[in-house]
Formats: sequence, C-alpha cells, structure tokens
Amino acid sequence: MAAKSDKNMGGLKPVYLYDHLPGILAGFPALFFLILALLSLLLELEGWQNWIPVGPHMIFWMGMSITLLWYIAFRFNLPKKRFWMVFGLLGTFVGIPVVLEITGRIKPFEIIGNALGTLEPSASSGAWLVGAMTFGIIWLCNLIWSRTHLRVKLDESGLTIKRVGGKGERFDLIGLKIEDEPIDYLETFMLGIGSLSLKTRMNKPIFTMKRVIGLYRIPIFPFRPGTLKRVEEMLSYQGKVLSVDAAGRAEMAEAADAYDDAAHDEDAHEIDGIPADSQHEVDTPDSPDIK
Repeated sequence: MAAKSDKNMGGLKPVYLYDHLPGILAGFPALFFLILALLSLLLELEGWQNWIPVGPHMIFWMGMSITLLWYIAFRFNLPKKRFWMVFGLLGTFVGIPVVLEITGRIKPFEIIGNALGTLEPSASSGAWLVGAMTFGIIWLCNLIWSRTHLRVKLDESGLTIKRVGGKGERFDLIGLKIEDEPIDYLETFMLGIGSLSLKTRMNKPIFTMKRVIGLYRIPIFPFRPGTLKRVEEMLSYQGKVLSVDAAGRAEMAEAADAYDDAAHDEDAHEIDGIPADSQHEVDTPDSPDIK
C-alpha cells in the first residue's frame, strides 16, 4: 500500500504561473463583440429577422453594457461588498430590460432608441467586428507580455523563475510559504484571478504576481480546481519527500553509530589482552642470562 501511494504521489504535473496586466480582460469584450457581430449580420440578411429574438437597439445596449463591465474590471479593484453591489445593479438595470425585451411585453431598448430620436443607437455587423478585432489585439499583446515577462515553473525538482533579460533562478520548494489574495472580486468571478506570492523561511519574497488567471476556482468551470490548490499539493509533496529522506538519513546515522560502537569495543578488547609493562621481565645487565 505504501509503494502504491508513493507511486501516485510521484505523478504530479508541473505547475506554470504567469503574471498578467489588466488588459488581459479584453478577451471578454472581444468574444462578446464577435457574437454581437454575428447577430447583427443575421439581422441584416433577408429572412432572418423573424428568427432573431433581439433587435439592433438591444444589441447596441448589450454591447454598451459589456464595455461598461470591462471598464469597471479594468479600472477599479472591487472588494467583496462592492462587487455584490455592482453585480446586483447590473442585474437590475441590464438583466430585467433584456428579459422584458425578449418576452415582447415591454421593449425598453426600443423605447430608449425611439426616445433618442435621430441618434439611432445601433451598430452594423462591421462595427462590432472592428470592435472585436480591437479588443482582440489588446488581449493578444497582453498575452505575449505575460508569457515573456515572468515565467514560474514548479515541479518535483524545485522552483524555476525566468525573467525577460535575466538569468534563470532556482530554488528548493522546502520551507516556502504561500500568500494569496483576491485583489478584485469581479476579476475573481470572471477568471478566478488573484495575487500570489512565494516567500522563503525567513519571510523574504521570492516573487509576487498581481494577476494569476485561474488561481481560484472559476464559477463557469466548477469542477476544475484552481492553480492555488495544485501549488499547495506540490509543496505538500515536497514536505513528505523531506520527511522520508530525513527518516532514511536517521536510519543511516544510527547504523553508522552502531558500527562505530562495535569497532570501538573490538579495539578496546584487543588493548585489554596486552599485558601491562609491570608484568614483563625486563633484562638488565645484572640478569644471569646476560653475559
């Protein structure tokens, strides 16, 4: 059973950590703008208007809401209380009008659009596509920066840190301490983002990452554990390996002490078998055997 558990413990996969800028959240509006571009394209095609439950005004306000949500996540760090307040306000002022528009009883987006008159708040599929491309470029630049600026790898052999323009650093995992914090609950809710810091036994920071994607469990992927749990498993595994090695060294030390004691006893026994000098006859010139 022990051999089986050791075998299972030895199969830990390496953990890779990357730091990100706030612009990495641009992937959300890029994806949603692409969806809005497809919806707008269907509305522009003949025969598809009756199959789409939304109109151009509703698509416009959905895009504005997505942009506002991205700006809040990009600009502000929301603690837990403010996050639930913003979440409730968005659900109230965006979710309820969307439901009313889909049901067809009241069309608030159409009413707002008509009230604005000549402004005609709508956008074509090309406009949404250009917006998706713009946010996509921002997301891609941030992704490239995160992959080249700082890269951390944790495996069974230790911790490896690679920084751009610098040499790689190597640390043992034994004795390292973890500090994590969800700096923005909106980012945590969207992508499980949180800050992570690893420190030595002397409380000296080795590295600090402000935005680690997937550090915590993401609500849309509830069955996938966060990266923080994998890091803790890796450090726990190294602690178990250290205890096994310490026990082996203790056994080797006891065996060496026992061997030294046995050798010492054997040498002492040989010394005890030699007669003392006072018991030997010493030949002198007065002895009768000497002529």
